[in-house]
Amino acid sequence: MFGRLWRAGAVVAALAVIAVVIWVDVMTPVWQNLVIVSGLVAGVVTFLFTTLFIDRFIQRAARRRWAPVTRLALTEMLNQLADEGQCREGQSSAQGAAEPRLLPIPDASHGQGALLAGTEELRSAVVRERRRLSTALVTWWNLLSSVPDTEEIIRHTADVALLFDGVRDASWELDDAVRSSNDDAVRAAYDTLRARTMACNGSIAGIVEEISARLAADEVELSDKAQRTLAAMHRRVARER
Repeated sequence: MFGRLWRAGAVVAALAVIAVVIWVDVMTPVWQNLVIVSGLVAGVVTFLFTTLFIDRFIQRAARRRWAPVTRLALTEMLNQLADEGQCREGQSSAQGAAEPRLLPIPDASHGQGALLAGTEELRSAVVRERRRLSTALVTWWNLLSSVPDTEEIIRHTADVALLFDGVRDASWELDDAVRSSNDDAVRAAYDTLRARTMACNGSIAGIVEEISARLAADEVELSDKAQRTLAAMHRRVARER
């Protein structure tokens, strides 16, 4: 609410400044006598006009133009992060039914051998998920980073890659503690690994929820060419019947 009021006030103030400058320029010889000042004021007016109007218009036009591609990119990233096996029956991850694919937390209740096997499984999952995430980022970051309302998604996704590294490092530290047979060190290392894994899983869940909400609120329409093609296909099917 405050942001909208501030933006409305800024627009009104900019229009007032532009009106005053034009009135002074037309009705008085001030700008004719002060050419340098006139140039500076004209630059300020141009800056305000461009920032408040032209840039927003260009951004909205670009957003509408690339909306189908943006949706494709977000859907692909969601598929890389979501667990398709946990989606509700009959729905895909892009239909708001996505569940995050989480990292496993090693079980410390079945002895050192099981714990070491659990950390090995965790590292394999980290490598696999990091590779999937990196592939999606490398493919789509250039497009999504240029769209204002998806830039934060890119940043949050990149943060998860750093959290993956933290989980991997903590798993190695736990392995070293287990091999040292120091119970206190094992307990501390396990708590650290568990905390980092839970933080990573929480971030993944947050990104999945963020992308799902963005896709659910998206109202992308087919282009005119696609609509004509689809209509022609419907007519062809109707004739064949």
